[in-house]
Amino acid sequence: MMIHHPKTALEAVELRKSIENSAYLAGGTDDLRLGSAAEGKELIDINGLDESYDSITEKDGKIYIGARCTLQQVVESDLVPAFIREAAKFCVSFVKRNSATIGGNVGLRRQDSYMAAALTAADAVLDTVTPHGEIEKEIGKYLQSDCKCFIRAIVVDKNRTGWVKRFGNTSSSHATLIAAQSGDKYALSVSGSDFAYGTSADLADTMTFVDDINGSAEYKKYLAKIVFTLGR
Repeated sequence: MMIHHPKTALEAVELRKSIENSAYLAGGTDDLRLGSAAEGKELIDINGLDESYDSITEKDGKIYIGARCTLQQVVESDLVPAFIREAAKFCVSFVKRNSATIGGNVGLRRQDSYMAAALTAADAVLDTVTPHGEIEKEIGKYLQSDCKCFIRAIVVDKNRTGWVKRFGNTSSSHATLIAAQSGDKYALSVSGSDFAYGTSADLADTMTFVDDINGSAEYKKYLAKIVFTLGR
């Protein structure tokens, strides 16, 4: 394992683009938990960069959640919309919430991401740095891509309302399904399926479901077809 220590966000993203088997390192709950980093992976430590990545602030009706903010900071912040705070609580381990970062949870693009569905339904955008400059990216499109940009902050409307639900075998196991709705936007994270979102509640009709340890394909399809009715 090799760890790089970039001095700027631009240097960090250039390293990420140039090193095939690399990842950003902030909380490290995926790459370093239990002391078992993936063999051969090069980590780009972003903990020495701008302190603003650790804060949650408000500006012009928007909430800026720094990418290095922990899930516990999100839970405790009165600035963050309530249903997004609820999504952060899906990480039931207090110890893990105190180290896992919102940027890491989004950036890993895991199918059991605590935050992906809620943030996508909220029309959140990512404040990013790329080799081509600073760019705002729609989070749903980012999650469906392999973009290696550096996330500085997640930006969401201050007064956004919505709901988020999680289904799983236990509260601490990987999620079978996480669904969220805000306004006319719907989002689904389903174990074994590609992330889906859109302006129709019939997302299940566009998805492929598979059997795995978290549930059968039939069960997941059933949940995906009824969850938005349950949410109402």
